[in-house]
Amino acid sequence: MYFPYLRGKQYELLALRESLPFIDDSKIIPIIEPVRTNTASLKTAIIVLAKSDIQVQLILNPEVGDFKHNSSSLILFINELIEQGITNLIPTFLISNDNDFNKARTLIETNGYASSGYSFIHLNKVNDLEYLKAFTEATNCKYNIVQIAHLFTIRRKLSDNVCMLNDYFNRQSKNTEYIGIRFEVFSSDYLYFKDEGCIAFSDYQTIGKDYSEGGGAAYAVAIHLTFKFDDKEDIQIAHFVSDNNDGPENPAGKFFEALDKLIAFANQNNIQSLAMDKFRAYHATQGYPGLGVVKKLSIMHHIELVQGLI
Repeated sequence: MYFPYLRGKQYELLALRESLPFIDDSKIIPIIEPVRTNTASLKTAIIVLAKSDIQVQLILNPEVGDFKHNSSSLILFINELIEQGITNLIPTFLISNDNDFNKARTLIETNGYASSGYSFIHLNKVNDLEYLKAFTEATNCKYNIVQIAHLFTIRRKLSDNVCMLNDYFNRQSKNTEYIGIRFEVFSSDYLYFKDEGCIAFSDYQTIGKDYSEGGGAAYAVAIHLTFKFDDKEDIQIAHFVSDNNDGPENPAGKFFEALDKLIAFANQNNIQSLAMDKFRAYHATQGYPGLGVVKKLSIMHHIELVQGLI
């Protein structure tokens, strides 16, 4: 299985909703980390996914965004949805230290998740792995998702519901820096996660783990696209960057400069996906959708690519 890790921003939620035509609920279980106190779009996405029987691992103690220091309202949010009959939600907790684990354990026990089910995302290891093992085995822990640096240590103690998480996006400080690294290896987890004793794997797609609220107008536009050649086992990533990057003016023009390169590459290599159909449509009509849509389509393409490989 594949667990795409997304933040609850508008275009990331739209990426999930617009991926419904191809998502296989037996292969894809997204992770969503809410980052906005206005949860209307999050609720809509969850309900839409529920109608297609797609489970969602919803993080209840986010480490970034509006809920970073106050996540109590998320407990109310998820419990209200459950009371309304939404059955696709898996309460999920980030574990970076013993305090996180102790708080999560209390919430799991007091809200009934011990029996209904929950997930842990281990960003770091706790000191008492024996206690963690005992707790997860005595309760309905659906998935232990482990940051890859701690995979071997934690996997030795936990049962057979371990999943691996890593950030494979090689983020640059400026989009122009992608010009010098047009192609690079992304990941081969789809091929080896079972060999590592895992039942699923997770990544941050073509966004990366680093979180930002967004900035000003970009001097350069970069489109990131994952792909796999038949004669290579690795998923690779290509970066298509605009040419006129001396100032923030004319983002539409910069988009089409990058899009020309993307379409040429995709056509040359027969790259197909629902997102690529939409990229080709924008190219044909010369319609500028805005850069949020570019991120959305990049995410959709990556999810469809990975799903086709597992």
